Amino acid sequence: MANPNVQIDHNGNRRVADRVASKVTNALKSDRAFESGSLALSAHIAGAAAAAVLNLPAEARQELAKRQDELMRGVRRLVENFSDDVGRGKIKLAVPATVEPSKGEGLGPIVPAEEGRRLLREFAVARKIEDWAGPIAGASELSRDYGIPRSTLHRWQHSDEVIGLLKGTKKHVFPVEQFVDGRPARGISAIVGVAGGHRVAWLWLRQPNPVLSGRKPIDLLKQDRMDEVVDTARVYFDPQ
Repeated sequence: MANPNVQIDHNGNRRVADRVASKVTNALKSDRAFESGSLALSAHIAGAAAAAVLNLPAEARQELAKRQDELMRGVRRLVENFSDDVGRGKIKLAVPATVEPSKGEGLGPIVPAEEGRRLLREFAVARKIEDWAGPIAGASELSRDYGIPRSTLHRWQHSDEVIGLLKGTKKHVFPVEQFVDGRPARGISAIVGVAGGHRVAWLWLRQPNPVLSGRKPIDLLKQDRMDEVVDTARVYFDPQ
């Protein structure tokens, strides 16, 4: 049977790491020395280190304090060696000197448009938009329930400040999860710009992200952690 104290300590460590990473991000977000993606990574490393130190007994912390220079050198070596070891965990494949040419099966016969649509319908799986986008609302519902004027919603949509998803052929609906106090979370327009569209942006915003400690990016945007989320999105969508 698992020790409940271990789970409590694990959760506590993660909360400490998240708090430290958030504070480091806020402190350094205006520092131009950090390139895209490096700020989020640096903040997470700082958070993990702080959580580790917190769990040490007093004697161990005192010993580390006496050897800070050695500790800093060790951390630097660890990061540099880790980044240099790019092939770690990869399986080496034996590539033959010559490769047998193959043309494959080709595209197959061209079929009429109607036949093509019929074949696609056989493979396609219909899903309701709520199944992947979460709770949604139209302009009328947002006006009635949240007091958001249609004109304001229209302006937000055209400036990419709010996620609008096409339902059917003409009607747009809006994921309710993106709103805080009657307006969209700050930073959505930046994510749309990086992702290249509303649908892709919302799919990414709603998925738990391992770089963000398993949290959903939209939840962090609603906590005003915009820079951290945008940095992570840039690394994800533009790894170059």
